[in-house]
Amino acid sequence: MVLTRTLFALAMAAVLGLTAPAAGHENHQREQVAETAGADRAPAPAMTPGAIQERMKEHAEALEDARPKTISGRLMSWLGRTHPFAVHFPIALFPVALVALILARRRGETVELIRALIIVAGAASVIAALLGWLTGGFVLVDQDPIQLWHRWTGTALGLIGGAVMIWAWRRRDAVKGTNMVVALGLITAALLVQGWLGAAIVHGMEHMRF
Repeated sequence: MVLTRTLFALAMAAVLGLTAPAAGHENHQREQVAETAGADRAPAPAMTPGAIQERMKEHAEALEDARPKTISGRLMSWLGRTHPFAVHFPIALFPVALVALILARRRGETVELIRALIIVAGAASVIAALLGWLTGGFVLVDQDPIQLWHRWTGTALGLIGGAVMIWAWRRRDAVKGTNMVVALGLITAALLVQGWLGAAIVHGMEHMRF
């Protein structure tokens, strides 16, 4: 009952908290559409095959110029691009640990394997958050409000996941407690919000429209 009420409160807070950045992102999209409306009315002139190849060449050269010139810079850029698949580990492991822990507590079974899941999930959340900073750049404020919320929600998840990892590592008996169930439930709910924010950055605000 305590876990249910906590998750419901978190879900309501997430919905209310996302209203402001969502509206700002939609207004930004409307402004972009308005700015390009005049260009959309006039049909673009047809491009010859030679012009298309030239445009592609210019694009490739621009990408090459934008690449870091040093080995360390390229390594940091490459590591940052691993963020999209690194986030799948905490996204999968924390909910699995939550469900397994609830079942184990009801049946009176051992939670040692669940403790290992929590530790791995916590470490994965820290790594995913660090990789997110590499791919998003080391700035404190993003122009896109959705990107801003995604950045700091992910950072908070990394910190909380790391704290839960240390908690489970040092306090074996704490894994069986109700507080651990609540902590995993809150992290799982926050991961749902964070996943929605990440998808909104790539696919737009209406990516989950039915």
